[in-house]
Amino acid sequence: MKAVFATALIGAAGLSATTASAANITLCGASPGGLWSLIGVGLDAAVRAEDPSSTVTYQTSSGGFANIAQIKAGGCDIGIVHVGEALIAAKGEAPFTEPVEGIGAVALMYDKAPMHFLISKSFAEKYGLSSIADLKDKGAPLNLVSNRRGILPAILLEKSLEKVGVTYDQIKKDGGSVQFEGSSGAQEIMTDGRADMWVNATFIGTSAIEAIAQANPMTLLSVPPEVSAEMASEYGSQIVTIPAGSYEWLEQDVQTFGARAAIVAANDAKPEVIELIARAIKNHPEKIAEVHAEMGGFTPEFAASLDVIDYVPGVAEIYAAN
Repeated sequence: MKAVFATALIGAAGLSATTASAANITLCGASPGGLWSLIGVGLDAAVRAEDPSSTVTYQTSSGGFANIAQIKAGGCDIGIVHVGEALIAAKGEAPFTEPVEGIGAVALMYDKAPMHFLISKSFAEKYGLSSIADLKDKGAPLNLVSNRRGILPAILLEKSLEKVGVTYDQIKKDGGSVQFEGSSGAQEIMTDGRADMWVNATFIGTSAIEAIAQANPMTLLSVPPEVSAEMASEYGSQIVTIPAGSYEWLEQDVQTFGARAAIVAANDAKPEVIELIARAIKNHPEKIAEVHAEMGGFTPEFAASLDVIDYVPGVAEIYAAN
């Protein structure tokens, strides 16, 4: 595989138009209209800038776990996944029944999606809550909204609560409840005051958080440092500080952890396709950076910086080449 890449890199013009056109690249993402679809737009623009005869077609999906399965089945050439999803797949944890092998990284796309433990300020003050660890012994009848079952933010929420001794059964015993909703449904529930806390991995300043806080005073719970460290080790999360003032109503720094996302592919994917994608990212990162404000710092160096998943053979050499 490395020899193939070396030959391609030495070539004067790289891929021929015929070869690139024959490989119309399919990118599995998530729902239409979200950040992952914007990443698809940016990647398509970068690939077109590198080879005008080539395209990237964004294919909707139920998310990273499904994308890993699709890549293994040959349903898409590349896919966007949360890094934690790739690690779960490699370990064969649910929803997988056995370890998934042969998947590698093509590029780290972002690492700025901290887990927001967004909670009603009045509820937090009533029960003396400043950290998720405080939920263990306060007996607070918490009405909690999680993201949809089976996707990474929902897994990260449940696992991090378990690490401080809080289970969903205990929340229910204390008179609370647990609901599972997508972002739009959760926003409506929180805005209407029908829940006390919503937890999701999302960019700082995202519109859903702002809309909820405009309807009802909110604050954020912190995560104990040892829990964030364990989440980083087990799920490839990024330890994050949400600084005071990130929201008008946030009066203190909040320690938490966040989700990272990457483009992945099969290690035995067509070398010419992977080479084209890597060269497009290296030579035209601005096409990706401009799709969203939080992608503004995207660079080839950042794309090559993922440290918990091996890259598809040959990709690292392309990023490192002068």
